[in-house]
Amino acid sequence: MRLYVACAGKYTPQYNWLEQEFPKVNRAETPWLIVLLHSPWYNSNNYHYMEGESMRVMFEPWFVKNKVDLVLAGHVHSYERSERISNVRYNITDGLSAPVKDPSAPVYITIGDGGNIEGIANSFTEPQPDYSAFREASFGHATLEIKNRTHAYYTWHRNHDSERVAADSQWFYNRHWHPAEERSSATNMV
Repeated sequence: MRLYVACAGKYTPQYNWLEQEFPKVNRAETPWLIVLLHSPWYNSNNYHYMEGESMRVMFEPWFVKNKVDLVLAGHVHSYERSERISNVRYNITDGLSAPVKDPSAPVYITIGDGGNIEGIANSFTEPQPDYSAFREASFGHATLEIKNRTHAYYTWHRNHDSERVAADSQWFYNRHWHPAEERSSATNMV
């Protein structure tokens, strides 16, 4: 597993580093490619909606080309997991979006509820967009169990009444080693 953190504009040292680093990843040694961001690129919460758009436009083609498996972000104080999508085209006038399902794209997960003092961000757009596989305004934590080079199991645990409650889960297939279609969990526990 290799983690990358990037927040940069074009032609900055971070941009140049990431451009050179992605092709160096040896997927035989580093089968899972996971990226960490602060602001989510795909977010159907009205709080901080589209704040990461310029970065998404700049970097997303690299993520798809290099078969990034998972992108984790925070910033929005709620939980949301996307489908495998890329190149979402937004209509700025009415706020609607037209996602493109892309089996080579990563899954985007926002877990921004931990450690905040402002409270939960509970203002989601309605209806829930097609690209959003699961979302909720709650406190919680996630576990990602890398089983082998092809499979990982992810679970989101809601903290409800001081108890650990499994609310969302997904088997991930590695984009590089097992480019099979995943079944998303509109009903959550897959």
